[in-house]
This record gives sequence, structure tokens and C-alpha cells, in this order.
Amino acid sequence: MSSPRDLEENRENEPLLASRPNVVEDAADDASTQAVASRTSGQSNRPVDAQLDREIHLEFGGPIGVSFMMLFFPTLMYYFWICIEFNDGHLEHPDSFGNIKSWFQDNLLRVAEHACPNWFAIITYTAFTVVQFALAAVMPGPVVKGMPVPSLGFKQLSYLCNGVACWYATLILSAVLHFTGVLSLGRIIDNFGPIMTVSVIAGFAITIATYLYAVLSGDTHRMSGYMMYDMFMGAVLNPRVLTVDLKMWAEIRIPWVLLFYLTVSAAVKEHETTGSVRPEVWFMVLAHFLYVNACMKGEECIPTTWDIFYEK
Repeated sequence: MSSPRDLEENRENEPLLASRPNVVEDAADDASTQAVASRTSGQSNRPVDAQLDREIHLEFGGPIGVSFMMLFFPTLMYYFWICIEFNDGHLEHPDSFGNIKSWFQDNLLRVAEHACPNWFAIITYTAFTVVQFALAAVMPGPVVKGMPVPSLGFKQLSYLCNGVACWYATLILSAVLHFTGVLSLGRIIDNFGPIMTVSVIAGFAITIATYLYAVLSGDTHRMSGYMMYDMFMGAVLNPRVLTVDLKMWAEIRIPWVLLFYLTVSAAVKEHETTGSVRPEVWFMVLAHFLYVNACMKGEECIPTTWDIFYEK
């Protein structure tokens, strides 16, 4: 039971309680004000965004630099393949200056004999690419809005981020193919050289086809005027086939998944030949699995990145 003193204190505090501002309403008002300010600020920055989107900056050493890179990096891939395939992982080099010419000739012969595309490499790589594209087009997933694109009147494109569903569907499909004997995963590492050659040819073919499509259709963006540079950097800002954004699809759906299966294939091949798998091989399988898994789970963050918004 309240004492007379307590009742008196409550009556004294009533004016203070009545005059106290509503914290919840103030927080809502502040959030609304900040949202309006953010939208206003974003709209006021649009002229600057549009100007930056049109500016051309030659990167990677310009046309000469990118032309060198397009030739050097595939050559470097073949060099490392030769080191692994024919020199037990050690760096391959001529014994003396006098043997440089014969060393180059021998290695070119190795590439021609052991890395030339075969039917297994062509069918496997093509089927893998087609399946990944089909999964990207039909599998369920959240739809994420990208950044406002200045060249499209600041329109926000939609991106179907179904990487997780495609990733686990790929794992299930590959397991079924392997354990039913339709496609032994160990054969992938046996055909590493031919598959690498097919992928290099496919990469150049898609690059040239995309460039020609952009030029012939007029759907080019931020062109430098140097053919090799524009081909390397890209000519289309938002290349799409059906619902699939080719830039986002090519960023994680092909290279990292293929790397994972190369590692899995090495583990399967080692088990087939020795009856066991070394811990370091298991470690690489786990590392590549976790990396691909993280890429797919974080795919929703890609549409708002610089790679998609600005780079071609």
C-alpha cells in the first residue's frame, strides 16, 4: 500500500512524464529524414556519376599492355602445366643457353601432343558450361537489385542470385554421374591439358563473339577506340542472355567450380592409383569447396559491386 509520501512524489512527477518526448516516434522521424536525405544526395550525385561513367582511362598499360597479357597468361598456364606434367612440379628450364631453342621446340611438341583438344575435353567442358548456364537460368533464388546504371537512365537491373541452388545441384549431379560410372571424376585430371586448351579457346571465342555483337548491334559502352583494348576490357556493360547476366555468371560459376572439380579429380585419381588420399590433397579439396561455397552463398553481394556496376 502506497504511503502519502509516495503519492505526493508521483503527483510531482506527472508533469515531467507528460512532457517527456516519445522516443519511438523521434527515432522513426529521424530514420525517415535520413532516408529522404540519402535519396536526395543520391539524385544530386547523378551528374557526377554519369560523367565518371563516360570517362575513359587506359588501364593495364593500354593496348600494348593488354595485348601482352592476353598472350602471356595462357602461355604461363601452359608453362606451369608442363612443370607439373613432365617435371614433377619443379620449374622447367633449359640446361644452357645453347639449349634454349631445342627446349622451346620440345615444349611446343609436348603441348601439341598432350594438350591438344580431344573429344572428352570438348564434350566435358561444353556440357559443363551448358549445364551451368541452364541452372543459372532456371534454378530458384532471391532477386537482387543492382546499382543505378547511369547509361540506362539510372535504371536498376535485377539479378537472379541462385548460386547456392546451382552449386548443390551441380554437386548432386556430378556425384550421380561418378557413382553410376557415366563420368568418372578421375578422368578430368587425366585430361587436364586438353581441357585447359579447350577453355582457352572458348575464352577467346566468347571474348571475340561478345565484342563483335556489341559493335554490330551498337550496344557498346565507354569504348577507347583501340580494338585490342576494348576487346580485353569488354564492349558491353550489361551483357545478358535470357535472365542470365553473363558477367556475374562468368565471375564465379565457371572458374571456381571448375577448379574445385580439378582438385576433386586429383583426389579421386590418387585414391584409384594408391588406395588412399594424402592429407594435403584432402586439405585442398576442403579449401576449394569452402571457397566455392562462400562465393555462392555471398552471390547476393555481387550485383552492387564495382565489377558489375562499372566494369565491362
